[in-house]
Amino acid sequence: MLQFKTIFISLFILLMSNCISAQSKADSISIIFPKVLVMNDKKQVLLSFDNNRKAFEVPSMGTIDGPISYKSYIDSDAKDMGIKYTNFRLGGLFTYIFPTEYSTYIRPYFVVKFAQYANGQNLADSSYKWFSFIEAVNEIPYPASSKIVEKILFQPRTVWGATFEEFGYTNPVDKSKIKFKILEDFFKLN
Repeated sequence: MLQFKTIFISLFILLMSNCISAQSKADSISIIFPKVLVMNDKKQVLLSFDNNRKAFEVPSMGTIDGPISYKSYIDSDAKDMGIKYTNFRLGGLFTYIFPTEYSTYIRPYFVVKFAQYANGQNLADSSYKWFSFIEAVNEIPYPASSKIVEKILFQPRTVWGATFEEFGYTNPVDKSKIKFKILEDFFKLN
């Protein structure tokens, strides 16, 4: 009986260790991480400053966790920015693949039409700043995001898709350390 228990426990441990270490691409996790590209009538884009990375980027509240609609997500993001908007649309749906991890980020980019400041005067948070379209594309240090913003701003009648490999971020951002590759070039989704 003792031999049976020893064999059973050994097999159980062996099976569990194989299950734990046998993660494959099929087991990967896809995280939804929306971006909110706010535009005004002056052909400007609102970017947010990330204090950790010391860089401007397209605003986001982070990943979608729990039951929330895209509209609720954008409403919350607009409230945090201190703005009101008239409407929003999908600008594109992008995939970021991380080759050293079994994870994928799905990044919908929403284009939000600015209406007014919530307080009637200015942005609620000084970490947000308006940039012209060209300034915004040049200011964003992340290659994929910069290319996405350029595509959405300068070819707005198309909903875009693409797949990127991008990693190697540092705090603060060192553009020379970011590894970037286009896996699937831009394509039309509409």
